Amino acid sequence: MFEHLLLTNPAERVLQVAINRPRQLNALAKQTIQELHACISHFEASTDSILLLTGTGRAFCFGADFQEFQDRGSLPTLLQIFQDLILKLYHCSKITIACLNGFATGAGMDLALACDFRIAAETIKMAEAYISMGLVPDGGGSCLLTELVGPARALQMLISGEAITAEEALSLGIVHQVFPPSELLAKSLEFAGNLAQKPQTALRLTKKLVKENLHVDLRTALEKEQQAQLVCFEDPVHQSMIREFLEKRRKDRGHG
Repeated sequence: MFEHLLLTNPAERVLQVAINRPRQLNALAKQTIQELHACISHFEASTDSILLLTGTGRAFCFGADFQEFQDRGSLPTLLQIFQDLILKLYHCSKITIACLNGFATGAGMDLALACDFRIAAETIKMAEAYISMGLVPDGGGSCLLTELVGPARALQMLISGEAITAEEALSLGIVHQVFPPSELLAKSLEFAGNLAQKPQTALRLTKKLVKENLHVDLRTALEKEQQAQLVCFEDPVHQSMIREFLEKRRKDRGHG
């Protein structure tokens, strides 16, 4: 189905997607971007709950494949499909996790930032390296990174192109967990598996609320939360959990 991606289901309701261009350090070609588009659409329509995005070989994603960016006439189209991918990943209704097995630079770092969570091997390096090619971020880095680390630190990283270690990324809140390379995949799958067991309606609506309420006033945020909560009240999973809770409390009182 895909030439540049490897899809597996290593845990229940977890879809693992590996960018599979190790000789190119998983750089994003036009076909890679198009396949990621199709893959996210497949994930949204599937019964899987969690997407785990990673890379094969030494890199998560080393940015754009510049061999495909030599035709200036095609650049607007390439940029558009890449930015549409970032939006599609960022607004995916289900939970997405970037499993950073190696270098995540430029467009590769932006791809990771568009995911909900980032789990990293302690040996990785991350960089918004666009400036080293005389470019600006085009995958949302100026926005997504600023939301995570604040404008001053984001600007420093963007205009220097400096690479940071996994531990630095952890201290800045860019990644959520760091593990030895040998443990990375198992720990990432454990995290993904735990999320897959949670009530998915509530999980997805919580994600939606966080993203939608980033830049709104409290009254608007409360209104959105009320609407989402009313949906959750009607969710059969919530109703089952409430019945179990009340039954347990009734039994506990009976033993009192």
